[in-house]
Amino acid sequence: METGRRIISIDEIVKLTCGNAENVFSHNNTDDESRRFRYLLNGYIRAVDEADKLMGPEVKGKFSEDSLRNMKYLFVVNTGLASRCMIEAGIPKDTVRSISDDYIRKADVAGSVKEIHAINREVWTAFVDTVRTFKKERAYSKTVWICLNYIDSHFTEKITLDSVAGSLGMSSSYLATVFKRETGKTFLGCLTEKRIEVSKALLSKTNYSFADIACSLSFCSKSHFAKIFKKYTGYTPMEYRIKFYNTDLRGGSRVI
Repeated sequence: METGRRIISIDEIVKLTCGNAENVFSHNNTDDESRRFRYLLNGYIRAVDEADKLMGPEVKGKFSEDSLRNMKYLFVVNTGLASRCMIEAGIPKDTVRSISDDYIRKADVAGSVKEIHAINREVWTAFVDTVRTFKKERAYSKTVWICLNYIDSHFTEKITLDSVAGSLGMSSSYLATVFKRETGKTFLGCLTEKRIEVSKALLSKTNYSFADIACSLSFCSKSHFAKIFKKYTGYTPMEYRIKFYNTDLRGGSRVI
């Protein structure tokens, strides 16, 4: 592994891959935002309480001097971020947007701040239920779900099938067989796909160097990262950044 590189935190990665709110919540705590989205994508009801914090009086984002109108604006942005996060995670767009649109219409005609708070909790509860339903429909066994969730939470680390199998108290050969049978992919293939998807977001939404991205996602070197990225996307990291980079989104220093 190359040394002297900046390590991109998993919380920052989660925020980037779940969408960027531009300057809307720039004064709020990044860790809180990352926690909220991580709970949501894991189907944890705790996401509702985390989302409720964004509607509190301590939130610094302000769109209007009118408290009710300001709360409605906050609700729309908060709901939009959650919707985008779910869609990017693979949950059907029509399902997510149907829920989002229904609750935004409810918020539009709400007559009090208290009512907006209640609607916010309702929509996040609906989002969590949708994530849970989506996961059940995928019909993976508990063992495979543990593996998939582990990949989602630890893809920045050096993890192996052997280490996961050991933590589950089973042989790596058995786990490999079950994982491939249910997902159609190898454990390493699934882990690599996750890292490539994240690297695409980092290349298109930040200025982090290729070496920093490779190091942060536990590729053994910048050249290895480039080789794998080319294999999965058809682009070199440089080609991908040139083609898809969005100058409105900010990240680390521009060092390639």
